[in-house]
Amino acid sequence: MPSTKLYLFMKQLLYPLLYAASGLYGFGVRVRLWLYRRHLLSTRNLPLRVISIGNLTAGGTGKTPHTALVARYLRGKGIKIAVLSHGYRGTKVTEGAVISDMGSILGTLEEGGEEPYWLAKKLPGIPVVVGRDRFRSGWQCFQQWRTEWVILDDGFQHLSLEREINILLLSGQLPLDSERLLPLGFLREPLKEMRRADIIVVTHAEELDFFQRKERAGEIRSRVPSIPVFFSEHKPRVLRSYPDKKEIPLSELTGKQVVAFCGLAYPDSLMFSLRQLQADPVQLVKFPDHHYYREKDKRYLETLGRSLRVPWLVTTEKDDLKLGQWAPADLQILVLGIEVEIQDPAFWELLDRKIDPEGRAQRRERL
Repeated sequence: MPSTKLYLFMKQLLYPLLYAASGLYGFGVRVRLWLYRRHLLSTRNLPLRVISIGNLTAGGTGKTPHTALVARYLRGKGIKIAVLSHGYRGTKVTEGAVISDMGSILGTLEEGGEEPYWLAKKLPGIPVVVGRDRFRSGWQCFQQWRTEWVILDDGFQHLSLEREINILLLSGQLPLDSERLLPLGFLREPLKEMRRADIIVVTHAEELDFFQRKERAGEIRSRVPSIPVFFSEHKPRVLRSYPDKKEIPLSELTGKQVVAFCGLAYPDSLMFSLRQLQADPVQLVKFPDHHYYREKDKRYLETLGRSLRVPWLVTTEKDDLKLGQWAPADLQILVLGIEVEIQDPAFWELLDRKIDPEGRAQRRERL
């Protein structure tokens, strides 16, 4: 696997090129935002209501688990809900596809991409539809299932579709002043675009102490004082063996040395979760985000586990989808399931007010 030192060396070597590319990217982003603000690019309205869950960075904030959290909440209130996803790397992005309907999973991992397919498995009874044209996907939900609300998974930059609620996720691990625009940094848009949000949620707050949370909330409120700020935590919830999916008590990891591996935008979150369970992760193998595992990757992990004399390899549910056939005789592969929690009741009270059809106020214009 490429070392961090090599990555930093290459980034320094390519800095002038990345700096220029970041400037061009930023120019394009600002022009696009200006066109929407001047209504030279149109924003369309669906005959149903829309919640967007997104971020300002290229991955790492947990958009999809938060989408699942809010979808379950709305369904629990008796609301007909569906999820719309772009379908990153899915083969059906252009023409669109129903990955799951009210009763079963209809699409495949390859057709929908990993996030929609994961949502389809985690949200039985809630339709998940992929497609680049989310207006068309939303219309399909309304016509086919009389859907009342849709959630845009990763929708903050999808300005062509009007929404009633804009939930912005910010990582608890990235200082607000430290990042540049892509590809030099991780920002998709300038930080001032936080003003478009109705609600801000700081994610991975399990890694922040009381004073760090207070400092992060203060940083955000200094930029957008009128927008409420909440915190969410990623919690280990289930442990399963692979490939038989047999559930194992989380306590089985206590005191055990393990090799962790994942292909996530924020891979260190897996290490933190394992330490929460009092496991001893001796090494974390980081693969690129959205990585599909090949035979050579599996052989590398097997060799590493044997050389370290660690018989347990632990990964995430998203990675589980892309492992394929793999059952080494002398090693045990474990899949750790993580769920997101927002414990502050004020968040859910605010969401209730915003989804209430009786007395909702017109969403204020921030574009």
